[in-house]
Amino acid sequence: MPRSIWSESLSSFSDALAATRPAPAGVTAAAVVAELGISLMIKAMSITGGHEELVDAARQEAAHLRGAADDDVGAVLEFMRDRDAAARRQAIEAPMRGARAAVASLELCVRASAAVKPSLAVDQLAAEALIAGALRAILLCLNANLKGRGAEYPEALAEAKLIEDRARNTGVYSR
Repeated sequence: MPRSIWSESLSSFSDALAATRPAPAGVTAAAVVAELGISLMIKAMSITGGHEELVDAARQEAAHLRGAADDDVGAVLEFMRDRDAAARRQAIEAPMRGARAAVASLELCVRASAAVKPSLAVDQLAAEALIAGALRAILLCLNANLKGRGAEYPEALAEAKLIEDRARNTGVYSR
């Protein structure tokens, strides 16, 4: 697996996104955005205080998003190299892990919105918007990877739909 994107500067990551190499690309960028969103929520809730359980859960999802971003780079590179069934499966599983973590992060943000200090409410809304947009981008990429392969991966199609339904149930995803 390539070196973690998290050990590079933001400028280096941006340059890598703009390069003509196949990875990093959409899922990785979206997972980074979602991780930044949940980090903003962690900040708002840490300043608000008194919600350690929520902050701890958010930190776990942030770690999952970091892993998903790195996993996607590896999955894309493996698929471009091998193009076999195992590589194809990873090209579906890596974004699915990102989508799972992003929807869980969005749900945590919605829970936090009722508890955040009024002076931090705009940061909380920004966190929700970042995560919702990132989730939408991850699902776009995932659905592109699944296009024409629904019969091979019916469970992945069903899970992607469930994730989108969970996101819509938050009330902020469709904004």
